[in-house]
Amino acid sequence: MEELNFFITKAQGSLKHPQERKRAEALLLRWAALWTGPRRAISATNSNHGAFLHFDQLIGVTWAHVFTFHAAPRHGLSLKGPDPDRIRKSHRHRDNRLDRSGLDAVFEAWSAHPEARPAGNAVELFLEEASDEVWEAFLQDVLTRL
Repeated sequence: MEELNFFITKAQGSLKHPQERKRAEALLLRWAALWTGPRRAISATNSNHGAFLHFDQLIGVTWAHVFTFHAAPRHGLSLKGPDPDRIRKSHRHRDNRLDRSGLDAVFEAWSAHPEARPAGNAVELFLEEASDEVWEAFLQDVLTRL
């Protein structure tokens, strides 16, 4: 996948040590490999704030950013999610309301980890602050709850 390779290159450029680069690549490849199916998509964007790899899912009839990896030279590699805008998307007056129950369950599970930093209606996890076991727990939480 071209977008994943683009993001891996950007993520590796934001990390200082070769072992962090290898770890980030393995982590991103694992997450992307398991995020498959017709109701799931991955897209990459780039801006002055860094590179972003968005993991999206079709929930009902609404596409939601479930979580996003962010790579920036000053901050390294981080994960932010679930979609912090899920409350607005589920507003009762919208024609295509988002059923946010799965995203809320992911938020609760991810918030239970001490390595997760609060980020509004989402949590943030940094590569260098969490072990591989924590990253795997986050992945399993999102796969089982959505």
